[in-house]
Amino acid sequence: MDPQSDCTLVTAVSCHDIFDLQTGQSDSSPLAKGTAFAFIKAVQSVNERLVKLSEKQTLLFEVILLGKDCEEQAKSKIFDSAKYYDLEIGKFCFCSKEKFERTLQENHVKLFLSSDRDDVHSALKAGVPAALLCQQADQQVQNQLKVLFSGDLIGLTEDSTEYLKDLGFNDVQIHNFKAAKGRIQEFAMLIGEMRRRFGCEDSPLHTILMTVWGSRDICATALKTLRAWGLDVDEAFCLAGAPCTPILTVLQPHILWDDGLHNLKET
Repeated sequence: MDPQSDCTLVTAVSCHDIFDLQTGQSDSSPLAKGTAFAFIKAVQSVNERLVKLSEKQTLLFEVILLGKDCEEQAKSKIFDSAKYYDLEIGKFCFCSKEKFERTLQENHVKLFLSSDRDDVHSALKAGVPAALLCQQADQQVQNQLKVLFSGDLIGLTEDSTEYLKDLGFNDVQIHNFKAAKGRIQEFAMLIGEMRRRFGCEDSPLHTILMTVWGSRDICATALKTLRAWGLDVDEAFCLAGAPCTPILTVLQPHILWDDGLHNLKET
Protein backbone atom coordinates (compact mmCIF):
# COMPACT_ATOMS: atom_id res chain seq x y z
CA MET A 1 0.00 0.00 0.00
CA ASP A 2 1.37 3.37 -0.98
CA PRO A 3 1.08 6.21 1.53
CA GLN A 4 -1.48 8.80 0.56
CA SER A 5 -0.15 12.32 0.23
CA ASP A 6 -3.42 13.71 1.59
CA CYS A 7 -3.60 11.28 4.52
CA THR A 8 -3.78 12.71 8.02
CA LEU A 9 -1.84 10.72 10.60
CA VAL A 10 -4.48 10.42 13.32
CA THR A 11 -2.73 9.84 16.64
CA ALA A 12 -4.64 9.22 19.85
CA VAL A 13 -2.93 9.96 23.16
CA SER A 14 -4.16 9.11 26.64
CA CYS A 15 -5.11 12.23 28.60
CA HIS A 16 -3.44 10.63 31.63
CA ASP A 17 -0.15 11.00 29.78
CA ILE A 18 -0.66 14.57 28.60
CA PHE A 19 -1.58 15.80 32.07
CA ASP A 20 -1.08 14.74 35.66
CA LEU A 21 -4.67 14.05 36.70
CA GLN A 22 -3.73 13.01 40.24
CA THR A 23 -3.06 16.52 41.50
CA GLY A 24 -4.22 20.06 40.96
CA GLN A 25 -7.87 19.44 40.01
CA SER A 26 -9.36 21.37 42.90
CA ASP A 27 -7.91 24.81 42.16
CA SER A 28 -7.91 27.19 39.18
CA SER A 29 -4.34 26.45 38.07
CA PRO A 30 -3.77 24.28 34.97
CA LEU A 31 -2.98 20.59 35.33
CA ALA A 32 0.69 19.68 35.61
CA LYS A 33 2.43 18.45 32.46
CA GLY A 34 2.49 14.68 31.93
CA THR A 35 4.66 12.18 30.06
CA ALA A 36 3.22 13.06 26.65
CA PHE A 37 3.55 16.83 26.92
CA ALA A 38 6.91 17.00 25.11
CA PHE A 39 5.50 14.65 22.45
CA ILE A 40 2.55 16.96 21.75
CA LYS A 41 4.83 19.98 21.40
CA ALA A 42 7.21 18.04 19.15
CA VAL A 43 4.31 16.99 16.91
CA GLN A 44 3.23 20.62 16.67
CA SER A 45 6.76 21.54 15.55
CA VAL A 46 6.59 18.92 12.79
CA ASN A 47 3.19 20.20 11.64
CA GLU A 48 4.35 23.82 11.66
CA ARG A 49 7.39 22.98 9.54
CA LEU A 50 5.28 20.97 7.08
CA VAL A 51 2.83 23.84 6.66
CA LYS A 52 5.74 26.22 6.03
CA LEU A 53 6.79 23.99 3.16
CA SER A 54 3.30 24.12 1.70
CA GLU A 55 0.24 25.95 2.97
CA LYS A 56 -1.90 23.29 1.27
CA GLN A 57 -0.16 20.57 3.24
CA THR A 58 -2.51 17.76 4.24
CA LEU A 59 -0.04 15.11 5.43
CA LEU A 60 -0.05 16.20 9.05
CA PHE A 61 -0.44 14.80 12.53
CA GLU A 62 -3.89 15.13 14.07
CA VAL A 63 -3.84 14.54 17.81
CA ILE A 64 -6.87 13.07 19.55
CA LEU A 65 -6.92 13.28 23.32
CA LEU A 66 -8.55 10.15 24.71
CA GLY A 67 -9.81 9.84 28.26
CA LYS A 68 -11.29 6.79 29.96
CA ASP A 69 -13.82 7.08 32.77
CA CYS A 70 -13.06 10.76 33.42
CA GLU A 71 -15.26 12.68 35.86
CA GLU A 72 -16.87 15.91 34.67
CA GLN A 73 -14.55 18.03 36.81
CA ALA A 74 -11.54 16.32 35.26
CA LYS A 75 -12.90 16.88 31.73
CA SER A 76 -13.29 20.59 32.42
CA LYS A 77 -9.73 20.82 33.77
CA ILE A 78 -8.41 18.96 30.71
CA PHE A 79 -10.13 21.39 28.32
CA ASP A 80 -8.90 24.44 30.24
CA SER A 81 -5.35 23.09 30.59
CA ALA A 82 -5.06 22.26 26.88
CA LYS A 83 -6.11 25.82 26.08
CA TYR A 84 -3.71 27.26 28.68
CA TYR A 85 -0.72 25.38 27.23
CA ASP A 86 -1.79 26.17 23.65
CA LEU A 87 -1.97 22.51 22.68
CA GLU A 88 -3.31 21.74 19.21
CA ILE A 89 -5.79 18.96 19.94
CA GLY A 90 -7.93 17.91 16.98
CA LYS A 91 -10.58 16.17 19.06
CA PHE A 92 -11.36 15.35 22.70
CA CYS A 93 -12.82 11.87 23.16
CA PHE A 94 -14.09 10.71 26.54
CA CYS A 95 -15.41 7.20 26.89
CA SER A 96 -15.92 4.38 29.33
CA LYS A 97 -13.33 1.66 29.74
CA GLU A 98 -15.67 -0.75 27.95
CA LYS A 99 -15.88 1.50 24.87
CA PHE A 100 -12.15 2.27 24.70
CA GLU A 101 -11.33 -0.06 21.81
CA ARG A 102 -14.42 0.89 19.80
CA THR A 103 -13.62 4.58 20.22
CA LEU A 104 -10.17 4.05 18.70
CA GLN A 105 -11.68 2.16 15.76
CA GLU A 106 -14.47 4.66 15.12
CA ASN A 107 -11.98 7.54 14.96
CA HIS A 108 -9.76 5.70 12.43
CA VAL A 109 -6.75 6.02 14.71
CA LYS A 110 -3.48 5.14 12.95
CA LEU A 111 -1.45 5.20 16.15
CA PHE A 112 -2.43 5.04 19.82
CA LEU A 113 0.14 6.15 22.37
CA SER A 114 0.25 5.57 26.11
CA SER A 115 2.80 4.96 28.86
CA ASP A 116 0.46 2.23 30.15
CA ARG A 117 1.40 -1.13 28.58
CA ASP A 118 -2.07 -2.54 29.34
CA ASP A 119 -3.70 0.22 27.28
CA VAL A 120 -1.22 -0.37 24.46
CA HIS A 121 -2.00 -4.10 24.46
CA SER A 122 -5.76 -3.40 24.49
CA ALA A 123 -5.40 -1.20 21.43
CA LEU A 124 -3.34 -3.87 19.67
CA LYS A 125 -6.01 -6.48 20.41
CA ALA A 126 -8.52 -4.19 18.71
CA GLY A 127 -6.31 -4.07 15.62
CA VAL A 128 -5.19 -0.50 16.24
CA PRO A 129 -1.44 0.24 15.89
CA ALA A 130 -0.10 1.23 19.29
CA ALA A 131 3.22 2.12 20.87
CA LEU A 132 4.71 3.26 24.15
CA LEU A 133 5.31 6.86 25.12
CA CYS A 134 8.63 7.54 26.81
CA GLN A 135 9.22 10.08 29.56
CA GLN A 136 11.52 12.87 28.41
CA ALA A 137 14.30 13.86 30.78
CA ASP A 138 14.17 17.43 29.46
CA GLN A 139 10.62 18.60 28.83
CA GLN A 140 12.00 21.81 27.31
CA VAL A 141 13.38 20.01 24.24
CA GLN A 142 10.24 20.07 22.14
CA ASN A 143 11.34 21.04 18.63
CA GLN A 144 12.11 17.53 17.33
CA LEU A 145 9.97 14.39 17.32
CA LYS A 146 11.96 11.18 17.86
CA VAL A 147 10.44 7.86 16.77
CA LEU A 148 12.20 4.60 17.59
CA PHE A 149 11.35 1.43 15.64
CA SER A 150 12.20 -2.09 16.77
CA GLY A 151 14.60 -3.81 14.39
CA ASP A 152 13.69 -7.09 16.08
CA LEU A 153 10.09 -6.68 14.87
CA ILE A 154 10.75 -5.23 11.44
CA GLY A 155 13.58 -7.65 10.72
CA LEU A 156 11.50 -10.63 11.83
CA THR A 157 11.61 -13.55 9.37
CA GLU A 158 10.78 -17.24 9.53
CA ASP A 159 14.47 -17.91 10.11
CA SER A 160 14.48 -15.70 13.22
CA THR A 161 11.38 -17.38 14.74
CA GLU A 162 13.38 -20.30 16.12
CA TYR A 163 15.95 -17.87 17.47
CA LEU A 164 13.25 -16.05 19.45
CA LYS A 165 12.00 -19.37 20.84
CA ASP A 166 15.51 -20.13 22.03
CA LEU A 167 15.48 -16.79 23.85
CA GLY A 168 12.33 -17.80 25.74
CA PHE A 169 9.52 -16.19 23.73
CA ASN A 170 6.47 -18.42 23.28
CA ASP A 171 4.35 -19.02 20.15
CA VAL A 172 1.69 -16.48 21.18
CA GLN A 173 4.29 -13.75 21.70
CA ILE A 174 5.95 -14.50 18.39
CA HIS A 175 2.57 -14.42 16.63
CA ASN A 176 1.92 -11.01 18.19
CA PHE A 177 5.34 -9.78 17.04
CA LYS A 178 4.52 -10.80 13.45
CA ALA A 179 1.16 -9.02 13.64
CA ALA A 180 2.87 -5.93 15.05
CA LYS A 181 5.23 -5.84 12.07
CA GLY A 182 2.24 -5.56 9.76
CA ARG A 183 0.71 -2.78 11.83
CA ILE A 184 3.93 -0.77 11.77
CA GLN A 185 4.08 -0.61 7.97
CA GLU A 186 1.43 2.04 7.26
CA PHE A 187 2.74 4.32 10.00
CA ALA A 188 6.35 3.87 8.87
CA MET A 189 5.39 4.70 5.27
CA LEU A 190 3.65 7.91 6.32
CA ILE A 191 6.55 8.90 8.57
CA GLY A 192 8.91 8.19 5.68
CA GLU A 193 6.94 10.46 3.39
CA MET A 194 6.99 13.20 6.03
CA ARG A 195 10.72 12.72 6.61
CA ARG A 196 11.51 13.13 2.90
CA ARG A 197 9.95 16.57 2.88
CA PHE A 198 12.67 17.88 5.16
CA GLY A 199 16.37 18.22 4.47
CA CYS A 200 19.01 15.97 6.00
CA GLU A 201 19.87 18.62 8.60
CA ASP A 202 17.68 20.54 11.04
CA SER A 203 14.75 18.16 10.57
CA PRO A 204 11.95 18.26 13.17
CA LEU A 205 11.46 14.52 12.63
CA HIS A 206 14.16 12.06 13.74
CA THR A 207 13.85 8.30 13.18
CA ILE A 208 15.82 5.53 14.90
CA LEU A 209 16.10 1.78 14.41
CA MET A 210 17.23 -0.33 17.35
CA THR A 211 17.71 -4.10 17.34
CA VAL A 212 17.93 -5.43 20.91
CA TRP A 213 17.84 -9.22 20.54
CA GLY A 214 18.62 -9.81 16.89
CA SER A 215 21.91 -10.26 15.10
CA ARG A 216 23.48 -7.91 12.57
CA ASP A 217 21.68 -9.86 9.84
CA ILE A 218 18.29 -9.12 11.44
CA CYS A 219 19.26 -5.46 11.81
CA ALA A 220 20.28 -5.36 8.13
CA THR A 221 16.98 -6.99 7.13
CA ALA A 222 15.08 -4.39 9.16
CA LEU A 223 16.96 -1.53 7.46
CA LYS A 224 16.20 -2.99 4.02
CA THR A 225 12.54 -3.46 4.95
CA LEU A 226 12.18 0.14 6.14
CA ARG A 227 13.84 1.42 2.97
CA ALA A 228 11.42 -0.68 0.92
CA TRP A 229 8.62 1.03 2.85
CA GLY A 230 10.12 4.42 1.97
CA LEU A 231 11.76 5.25 5.30
CA ASP A 232 15.48 5.92 5.71
CA VAL A 233 16.32 6.12 9.40
CA ASP A 234 18.66 8.73 10.87
CA GLU A 235 20.33 6.31 13.30
CA ALA A 236 20.57 2.54 13.66
CA PHE A 237 21.81 0.48 16.62
CA CYS A 238 22.35 -3.27 16.94
CA LEU A 239 22.69 -4.19 20.63
CA ALA A 240 22.97 -7.97 20.07
CA GLY A 241 21.47 -8.79 23.49
CA ALA A 242 22.97 -5.94 25.50
CA PRO A 243 20.66 -4.00 27.88
CA CYS A 244 18.82 -1.23 26.06
CA THR A 245 18.07 1.11 28.98
CA PRO A 246 21.41 3.01 28.85
CA ILE A 247 21.07 3.87 25.16
CA LEU A 248 17.37 4.72 25.51
CA THR A 249 18.37 7.18 28.23
CA VAL A 250 20.71 8.87 25.78
CA LEU A 251 18.43 8.74 22.73
CA GLN A 252 15.31 9.97 24.57
CA PRO A 253 12.75 8.87 21.95
CA HIS A 254 9.19 10.10 22.31
CA ILE A 255 7.73 6.95 20.74
CA LEU A 256 9.03 3.44 21.40
CA TRP A 257 7.50 0.95 19.00
CA ASP A 258 8.80 -2.44 20.17
CA ASP A 259 5.68 -4.37 21.27
CA GLY A 260 7.47 -5.45 24.44
CA LEU A 261 10.43 -7.14 22.77
CA HIS A 262 13.01 -5.36 24.92
CA ASN A 263 11.37 -6.04 28.28
CA LEU A 264 12.89 -9.39 29.17
CA LYS A 265 16.39 -8.03 28.81
CA GLU A 266 15.78 -5.58 31.65
CA THR A 267 14.39 -8.14 34.11
